[in-house]
Amino acid sequence: MIRRSESPQDPWSGQMAFPGGHAAAEDRTLFDTAARETREEVGIDARAQEFLGCLDNVQPKNVPMIVAPFVFLIMEKVDPKISKEAREIVWVPMSYLSDSKNISTFVFAINGADLSMPCYKYSDHIIWGMSFRLIREIISKTAAHD
Repeated sequence: MIRRSESPQDPWSGQMAFPGGHAAAEDRTLFDTAARETREEVGIDARAQEFLGCLDNVQPKNVPMIVAPFVFLIMEKVDPKISKEAREIVWVPMSYLSDSKNISTFVFAINGADLSMPCYKYSDHIIWGMSFRLIREIISKTAAHD
């Protein structure tokens, strides 16, 4: 995962996330977008990894857009690089994410009201929102195939 760089134009500024972004004119498919964004944000060649498939499309709750998540299994030693969009790269073990005892809550203030959101608290990182929902879908699909 990445900790996104701080930016006033980014609705997820400073939050934990997966590499990703908007389609560009040179992208012929959404797969091309996922591969390009992964290379740009963390320096990993997604095309050299095993493509496991797509998750269900997700609509963020705070921005009108549709996110099409692609999942890859890293098949080789990689040396990720921090980019201008990612101020930190964090490897979170699947064993940690798949243990439901590690699910916690995070209080998020929005429009003057406090909302309690499910999350993971890993080291000094809080993984919540859309990233949390994507991880839970990955875990549910993994458990269904065990």
